[in-house]
Amino acid sequence: MFKIWERYDLKKYRWLILLLIAVLCTAGIYVLGIVQGEEEIDMVPRQIKGLIGGVFLAMFVSLFDYHFVCKFAGLMYIVNFALLFVVKYVDYFNIMRGGVNRWIGIPNGEHPIVELQVSELTKVILVICLATLFDRLMDRMKQGWVLLLAVIMLALPVGLVFLQPDLSTTIVICVSLVVVIFASGITYKILLPIVAVAVPVACGLFWYVQQDFQVLLSETQQDRILSVLHPENHADTLWQQEYSISAIASGGLTGKVFFGEGTLGAKNIPVIESDFIFAGMAEAFGFLGSCGIILAIFFISFQCFLIAKNAPDYLGRLLAIGIGTTYIFQAFVNIGVVTMLLPNTGIPLPFVSYGLSSLMCNMIGIGIVLNIGISKKKEKNPMDIDFSMIPKKGEL
Repeated sequence: MFKIWERYDLKKYRWLILLLIAVLCTAGIYVLGIVQGEEEIDMVPRQIKGLIGGVFLAMFVSLFDYHFVCKFAGLMYIVNFALLFVVKYVDYFNIMRGGVNRWIGIPNGEHPIVELQVSELTKVILVICLATLFDRLMDRMKQGWVLLLAVIMLALPVGLVFLQPDLSTTIVICVSLVVVIFASGITYKILLPIVAVAVPVACGLFWYVQQDFQVLLSETQQDRILSVLHPENHADTLWQQEYSISAIASGGLTGKVFFGEGTLGAKNIPVIESDFIFAGMAEAFGFLGSCGIILAIFFISFQCFLIAKNAPDYLGRLLAIGIGTTYIFQAFVNIGVVTMLLPNTGIPLPFVSYGLSSLMCNMIGIGIVLNIGISKKKEKNPMDIDFSMIPKKGEL
């Protein structure tokens, strides 16, 4: 596992990914220092420690063979499911914020000793579990029961995330897993009928959740969806996003920090340090800075896809695709919310928003992708028998 010089081609180590992540984190910390309130004075040092520890964590994980990591996929699935169960049903460890339970921790008065947003870990673990499942059943991917097994396996933890409730994270997880399924090589004879059914079902669900008699979403979640469709009737729900748009517009082309006032109106937006950090970034650095942030996140995801393309095997390809999709789609959802293109739903901007759970879990994902990028393709042993070349019965 640690024979680095034999197993890995260190010349292919993507240092640029870590550099871009450090730049994104640093920019986020800088804006966080401007917009944080007096009672939140510890956010900046905590995030700085998270950045330093996260970079070392990514580098450490990148030296672990991803095949070795995936050997523990079953154990990770069980532990993650247990943690999600605790989040929802074990009050002693629950940490409630904003009226929802998404965190667990070791109680210690008002400030838990340790806290974790388990859904952030779920994003990485479910990609690992799905990729491992498909890798082990690679020669049976044309059989429909493989997809059915995958859906059943994923439905349980995803359902617990949805019940927290955390609709935005549920959507991000589902999209990344669907992309892995499409990239897995499952025959289109199975996928096309599913898509033909799924599209009208999705349209029907979208209509259903807008109705007064729907029971899938909470009242708050439904109100946020309706606020985007009918903003004239939901002004009380849109005020946070309207403040966000005003802050973005006030940043102009180059922002306020270097060529303007140096103070940000975005500091008045609730949850500016996490879900709405992009509004503060846009006001601070302007349109040009905002484009730079978007391009940096896109480039990181693009590098994940390039690594997937050149991955040494099927497992590495699926892992890199799933992790890269998580970053780019989560960024799309976050920025879509901040710019009022999507309903207001809480989800951090990868590598930028405040939050050690999100940052560390994203760093773990990056470490896995970096390992795939430097792993050498195994040379085929000339003594190995290729059973696919042996004629089957009746072919002689």
